[in-house]
Amino acid sequence: TVLILGVANASAKGVSLANRALKEVQAETLLSEGAEAIRSQRDNAWSNISNLQVGTTYYLSFNTTTNTWSSTTTPNTIDNTFTRSFVVSNVNRNSNDDIAVSGTLDTGTKLFTETVSFPYTGGTVSRNLSFYLSNIFE
Repeated sequence: TVLILGVANASAKGVSLANRALKEVQAETLLSEGAEAIRSQRDNAWSNISNLQVGTTYYLSFNTTTNTWSSTTTPNTIDNTFTRSFVVSNVNRNSNDDIAVSGTLDTGTKLFTETVSFPYTGGTVSRNLSFYLSNIFE
């Protein structure tokens, strides 16, 4: 009986860990998709992302009629499990034109910090991705 209980407990733990690993892979995929969706908005028009309010939490929305991504402040859940959001930050440049904490505001570059989170065993797991986008078309 003890052996059977031990095997059952180990099996349950293995299934739980496999489930978490699957969710983490899905979260990483959603981060990649989100970065591409934000880049797609930039490619359609720089104003799609440059007009977003710094420090505000945004969510991505896909319009199946026009096949385009947009940003909204309305939270949404993916597959009833994942929440994907992002925040825009301004970028400054120093006298060498390098990105810096302070300096001259670069209106043609924005920093995006994207987060995907999901519930797991009484808590929330979050994965983050930060990246810069520049206005390369003007």
